[in-house]
Amino acid sequence: MRLLVLTLLFSLFIITVGCQNSETEGTKSKKTEALKKETPPKPRVLTIKDYIAIEGSKNGHVLNGGRKLFRSRGEKTNQLFIQLQDGSTKQITNHGDAVDEYTVSPDGKYAIYLLSSGGNEQYDIYLINLETFQSTPLLADKEIRYDNPIWADNDTFIFISNEVNGKDFYIFKYNLKSAQKTLLIEKKGYNILTDALSADDFLFFTFKGNNVTVPYRYFNGKAKKIRGATKKRSYVPIGYLNNEILMKTNENSDLEYLELWNKGKKRAVYNHKKWGVTSAIVDKNRRAKALFCTNNQGYSSCFLYEKGKAKLLPLPKGIVKPSHMTLRGFVYTSYKPNQIYTPALYDFATEKVESFGYTNNNDIDVTTFVSPTLHEAISFDKTSIPYFLYLPKKGKKPFKTIVYFHGGPSSQFRPYFITTFQYYLSQGYAVVAPNVRGSAGYGQKFMDADNYKKRMDSVKDGRAIVQRLLSTGISSPGNFIAMGGSYGGFMSVASMAQYPGDYACGVDSVGVVDFVNFLTNTKAYRRKLREIEYGPLKDKKFLKSISPTNMVDTIRGALFIAHGANDPRVPVSDAYILQKKMEKAGKKVEILVFDDEGHGFRKKKNRDEYYGKVADFIKRECGDSEVKK
Repeated sequence: MRLLVLTLLFSLFIITVGCQNSETEGTKSKKTEALKKETPPKPRVLTIKDYIAIEGSKNGHVLNGGRKLFRSRGEKTNQLFIQLQDGSTKQITNHGDAVDEYTVSPDGKYAIYLLSSGGNEQYDIYLINLETFQSTPLLADKEIRYDNPIWADNDTFIFISNEVNGKDFYIFKYNLKSAQKTLLIEKKGYNILTDALSADDFLFFTFKGNNVTVPYRYFNGKAKKIRGATKKRSYVPIGYLNNEILMKTNENSDLEYLELWNKGKKRAVYNHKKWGVTSAIVDKNRRAKALFCTNNQGYSSCFLYEKGKAKLLPLPKGIVKPSHMTLRGFVYTSYKPNQIYTPALYDFATEKVESFGYTNNNDIDVTTFVSPTLHEAISFDKTSIPYFLYLPKKGKKPFKTIVYFHGGPSSQFRPYFITTFQYYLSQGYAVVAPNVRGSAGYGQKFMDADNYKKRMDSVKDGRAIVQRLLSTGISSPGNFIAMGGSYGGFMSVASMAQYPGDYACGVDSVGVVDFVNFLTNTKAYRRKLREIEYGPLKDKKFLKSISPTNMVDTIRGALFIAHGANDPRVPVSDAYILQKKMEKAGKKVEILVFDDEGHGFRKKKNRDEYYGKVADFIKRECGDSEVKK
């Protein structure tokens, strides 16, 4: 009996202790859970790789039945995608290299696209079946560049190629049924196709350099210069419209405008005193409408031309790149500083916009991104130089300032969606993007103002903007960072050499830095056109005088050089010459060369490495964004 009582008491003790322990553990668990809820998560530390992971889509095309094509980077590099009727998206090409421009057959059954290897720009032409999504190389040769294909009918396309002599782009046709190519026009120079009614009736122009072109019509087996083109100016035959030719020209103006030409007679379509026409397309379904966009201080204004009248379309402020016209509207890609770019379909009747394609904000709120303001600086000769200024939302001026020089030189900085800018802005840097003389978008006179012996005047323009930022207190001496690619690489290194007290460091990407080496080794089909811009190769004395490789002794800041080994435009040897001369002069220099890239970096792994190393370099060599007073 006593044993039974002791056993019951012991059992009761165990149960009581167990319950107490259980309650204690439960209480601890609840407290821990409450503590977790009360403790906010650590903020995400964003790197430049997070920003460049933000992706959009471009180059849209709406097919019959509502399916939509577009290009997007995806996981590796730019490929072709299709958006099906149910809204789902499918990647339909999967190459190791980027898919470049594509064009869809009139019946919508096929598309042809361009593909090159490792950035060498020796484009091959591929055909893809838009029902089975099977791709087939039609014209492929590592020694030949095939380019600029346009459809003549459902079975035939026209294209240009330098296969005859390596430097002149003759015009050929290719028939899908016979798998045969035929030489049509053996005309010297860089010929560019624009529109075709058939393989026996199409338009093209020959590029002579510095925005000088000659327009032609091929008809009944002969190519003839289009009547009315009488000056050394720009003439681009956009397309056939109502039995006339829509011509974009600057024949009698500093800016480009539109006319309708017919057997030497010309009718005005659009001519504005301040806004030049940058792009135009025609309705290839009925040949009764045209769509064109003007450049208004870097932003687009777009118009529908129909029945002799041009109507301004109510599109949001941004940059518009038209792709093609449909029966009820037009397809374009829209670019804004604080919105991920996507293709869109604009309906003329309803004025509604339908966006499509792939976007990925990588969990970053892009609506908070900074938009630039437009300003002007007065250069040494009283020329007004426009520039876009981005100011960070945190910190106080003066700011360390990145001076971003665009390439070209006959290109133009416009306020696109640029994730790398937004990263540096988030870190407290300011960014300024000049359009120095030689830039497009401001008329022929401004574009020609840097030609040949006037090359260094554009570098002086960059200095004028730096001085303007100093005088307004935006920046302070010695706290600028030069950055640019291609011609922008020249501007960056030349600015560091000419004005060493301004720049703490610089980044030169695929830059033209040794003009003798550049003109000697650039692709043969580019040399003549580049000599018109920079000066003849025979004038080596002058070319050496403007080459940053011969200015390194005055450079104070550290320099980061990046290049693609397969660059057909600016040879990678330019980068190595600059590196060796910087090292010999005892200057700080770093170099990064990608074996599988060309004139720019397109593959995700390479982009991650490039932008990551540049960001580290700037922080290490130029210091963080805070200006020490």
